[in-house]
Amino acid sequence: MLPPMQVLLEKPANRFPSPWELYALLLLAGAAVYIPLSYAVDWMPAIHSPLRYTGFACPLCGGTRAVTALMLGRFELAVRYNPLALVVFAILVWGALSWLFMVLPFKRRLVITGSKNLRRAFWFAVAAVFVANWVYVAIAKMYEVPLNLN
Repeated sequence: MLPPMQVLLEKPANRFPSPWELYALLLLAGAAVYIPLSYAVDWMPAIHSPLRYTGFACPLCGGTRAVTALMLGRFELAVRYNPLALVVFAILVWGALSWLFMVLPFKRRLVITGSKNLRRAFWFAVAAVFVANWVYVAIAKMYEVPLNLN
């Protein structure tokens, strides 16, 4: 019988990014260009969240400000804006960096496997954290607090 969870270093069939790695690369590259420009110039088109259209905060409301505050070294403020957004950002960074520094040069990919019950428990925990963060975002209303860059 297999252990409930294994961390494996597999050799992929090719060096192309997986859909997750490609998503992480494109999203981070786009954010690296868009976020600084949106603070520096007035002509950048605004990207509106569901809050503007529905009046309800989404679970990642304040996420852009959280990541921007993190990049400015304001960790406590970043966590107050949206703690889950920082976790999502870290996972995206891991996806991009693992492809750039493991798959491309060494043709190896880190894979975590687990039993069906472990996968169920994992996704239940992810859903619970997602809902808890959504409640935090709704109560804290940090999405209403602008980020002061000074």
